[in-house]
Amino acid sequence: MSKGMLIKTCVGLVLAAIIIPIVIIGGIWADIVVALISVLAAYEIASLFDQKPHWYLTILFTLWIELIAYTPVSWFAAVAAGLLVFLFVIMLVHEEFQIDHVVYSFLLILIVSLGWQAVIRYYHSGFNGLGILYVGLACFICDTGAYFFGVFTGKHKMIPRISPNKTWEGAIGGYFSGLIVSLVFGYLACPFLPKSLIIAGSLVLPAIAEIGDLAFSSVKRRFGIKDFGSLIPGHGGILDRIDSLLFCFFVFNGMMILWGFGL
Repeated sequence: MSKGMLIKTCVGLVLAAIIIPIVIIGGIWADIVVALISVLAAYEIASLFDQKPHWYLTILFTLWIELIAYTPVSWFAAVAAGLLVFLFVIMLVHEEFQIDHVVYSFLLILIVSLGWQAVIRYYHSGFNGLGILYVGLACFICDTGAYFFGVFTGKHKMIPRISPNKTWEGAIGGYFSGLIVSLVFGYLACPFLPKSLIIAGSLVLPAIAEIGDLAFSSVKRRFGIKDFGSLIPGHGGILDRIDSLLFCFFVFNGMMILWGFGL
C-alpha cells in the first residue's frame, strides 16, 4: 500500500469513528457538525474565485446555506431568488466576481443547502440516525470501492476530460460495493424503511454518488484546481469529502417523497 493510500485510509477511518456516533445520536451534536461543515463549505466556495477569499463572503454564504436548508418548501423559490439577486449584487460591486462565479456559487450553495435540508427532514420525520447511515454507506462504500478497484484493476479511463484518474473498472467495482453493503445494512438495521425503498435506494444511490463526484470534478476542472481545499489529509477539502454525499442525501429525500414515507 502506497503512503498516499495509507494516509487516505487512516484519515477516512478516523473520520468515520468520529462522525458515525454523532449521526446516530443526532440532536445538538449533529446540528453543530452540520453548521461547522457549512462554514467550511462556504469558505471553499468563496475560494473558487479568490484564493484568499473575503471573510464577509464566507459568512454570508454560510448564512444563505443555513437559511435555505431550514426554508419550508413553500418558501423555497422566493429564498432561492433572493440568493440569485444577492450574488448579482456581489458581481456588480466586486470587480473579481464575474458572471461564471455567480453561476457556480449559486449552484454549489444550493447543492449544499439541499443536502442539509434533506438531513433535517430525515430527523424531523422520524428517520433516525441509522437511516442516515444507510444513505452514507451507499455513498462512501461506493467511493471507497471505486478508489481501490480503480487503483488495483483500473485500465480504461471513464471521462478523462472531467476526471483523468477515474476508470470504468473503479466505477463498476464501487457501484456494486455500495449496492451490496447498503442493501445488507438496510435490511438488517433499518426495519422502519419499506423494503422496496431499501432495494431502490441501494440500486440508485451508488450511481448518484458517482454522478455527484463527477459533477464536482467538473467544477474543479473549470477553475483549474485539484481539490477544493487541503483541510483533510489525503482527501482534500470538505467539499471533496461530501460532494457525492450531498447528492445522495437530496436524491434519497426525493425518493422518500415518492414513497410517501414520513413526509
